[in-house]
Amino acid sequence: MLKLHQIYFKSFLLFLFSLFIVISIEAYYFEYKTFLLVMGATFIIFSGLFYLFITKIMISLQDEVSKIISFLKNLTKKEKKEFIDSNFSQEFKKITKLLTKISHILIKQEQYRNAYTEKLEYTNTQKDEIISAISHEFKNPIAVINGYSETLLKDDNLPKSLRKKFLAKIHKNGNKLTNLIDTLRLAIKLDEKKQKMDFKEIDIYQVAQDIVEDVKDSYDREIKVFGKSTIIKADKVLIGVAIRNLVENGIKYSEHEVLVMIKENSISIIDKGIGISKKDIDKITQKFYRVSNNTWNNSLGLGLSIVNNIVKLHNFKLEIKSELHKGSEFIIRF
Repeated sequence: MLKLHQIYFKSFLLFLFSLFIVISIEAYYFEYKTFLLVMGATFIIFSGLFYLFITKIMISLQDEVSKIISFLKNLTKKEKKEFIDSNFSQEFKKITKLLTKISHILIKQEQYRNAYTEKLEYTNTQKDEIISAISHEFKNPIAVINGYSETLLKDDNLPKSLRKKFLAKIHKNGNKLTNLIDTLRLAIKLDEKKQKMDFKEIDIYQVAQDIVEDVKDSYDREIKVFGKSTIIKADKVLIGVAIRNLVENGIKYSEHEVLVMIKENSISIIDKGIGISKKDIDKITQKFYRVSNNTWNNSLGLGLSIVNNIVKLHNFKLEIKSELHKGSEFIIRF
């Protein structure tokens, strides 16, 4: 493949060489006067042929330039052409190769921008859902606190037993608000990997027993623990938070008993509740993911996210087995 100036130079040399050959032949066969006439006619004919040849090259050149301009215009559009090629000359070959490379870069950048825009839209939607969820979770205990405290302030003649009951309700919902705030703060710390860890050898069976006894007092539900003393190295507070979240989930979404089974290398929390659909199982451990269909709604969407982060910090593994309308099993493997 020639360079552009080489094409013109080669064409010009070809024209001169052809003209020289023809004139030489004419000089050999014709007399002087006749030779001059024939030579003049030959020059005119060759000049015309050369003009046509150069015009053809110029048209081809114009076509190549138009093709490149069209390609450049296409780069400004949403759906870009990925490839352009030219065999007209070395310069055009290099230009089209570079334009193809630029096109691929722009397409990748646009794909990245589209993906980022989609992510941003999803994040904004998620934020709206989070604000709605937080608003809903905080609204109920605040309403209870406001209602009972207002009654206590306005009615001085309330019986002592009723006053005590109202104060207990206020205290309970105040604790609920505190727990919600602590949950949000813990979720943020875990997500940003700022939570300090205190690894010690603990008896996971005893930790589970203590949590179950505490949860029973709060929920008045049947929770059974099976297994034996099992020593593992973990942060006692954090692993306790994880187990408690899983036990409370089992209670929330099941009217039957919840089982806690401790084995040598795992602890399982099993319920016979409403279960989780297959499409949601892989998503429910994501931060702020809330399942609203099939009546499965994990509050702020933080509980299982916190569990998953705690498990990862311990280099343990969380497995979820669930079937709709039959129940779920959450397994932490040590």
